[in-house]
Amino acid sequence: MFVYFGVRRLAAMLLLVTVVSISVACGVIPSSKGQAIVQADPEQVQKIEFLNQIADDMYNKTMEGQVTEARSKLLQLSDQIPKIRFDGVTSVEGLNALTETITQAKRVYNAVSYSPEEGQIAVAKIRLATDALTHKNQPMWLQYYKVLQEDVGVLHQAVKANQQKEAVAGFGKLSQHIAVIRPSLLISREPADVEKLDSLMTFLRSNLNSSPMQMRQIESGVEHLQQIIDQLFLKHKDAIAFVPLTDPKQPIIWSLGIGLIIVSVLSYAGWRMYQSGKHVVPVNQAKKSDHY
Repeated sequence: MFVYFGVRRLAAMLLLVTVVSISVACGVIPSSKGQAIVQADPEQVQKIEFLNQIADDMYNKTMEGQVTEARSKLLQLSDQIPKIRFDGVTSVEGLNALTETITQAKRVYNAVSYSPEEGQIAVAKIRLATDALTHKNQPMWLQYYKVLQEDVGVLHQAVKANQQKEAVAGFGKLSQHIAVIRPSLLISREPADVEKLDSLMTFLRSNLNSSPMQMRQIESGVEHLQQIIDQLFLKHKDAIAFVPLTDPKQPIIWSLGIGLIIVSVLSYAGWRMYQSGKHVVPVNQAKKSDHY
């Protein structure tokens, strides 16, 4: 009797584990952080791609000096935002970064005296941000890694040489480049990681502007800055953890494979339990009258 119920419990556990494994592999059940994975529907994706196309047109118009046409594209871009659902595409922080970037661009393009340099920076932020929405795996802002590497190198050399003026200038250039990709970072990465970058930049600015420079703190800060940049650009040695183990094109095949492995192991365990149960002498329940 005990063996029978043990086998039943084992079978139930086997079924549950198999279903959970297949569900996780297929994305039905959340596999990390306890959050459900929301997939964007085709209509939603199409609207976001259209948004990216408008941003690309705006960028080209700006670079060609066609400010009026670029401003028209910016208004069209702003009108499209409320029509799009960003669920499963980016976080609330990412959406806020996008809308704030568009708002800042409006100030630049509607200024009494238009600055071509500020216009190019504003449209670059928008272009990279919309591209980050449509290209999750290889967004264009990843190309900034080499640029930031060079900026950090220049800053580090100036600090080591105790050249405060050059260090402050190098930090300013680094800050400008980070500002261009910051909306894209908030769209593509965890907000907490971007906040770490912001805090470290504030720390470095404070120490660089002190008199005299706080050499030890700055060098430590630059080292941590490099680590955070590597993490954001997935250049860290642990970045392989982000690579899925399953083939996204054939999730069912991988799921069935995992399920079969579990079934095989638990079936063998059940058979061993059943065999060992043959040698167990059943204990008959005492009759009610025997207790009195």
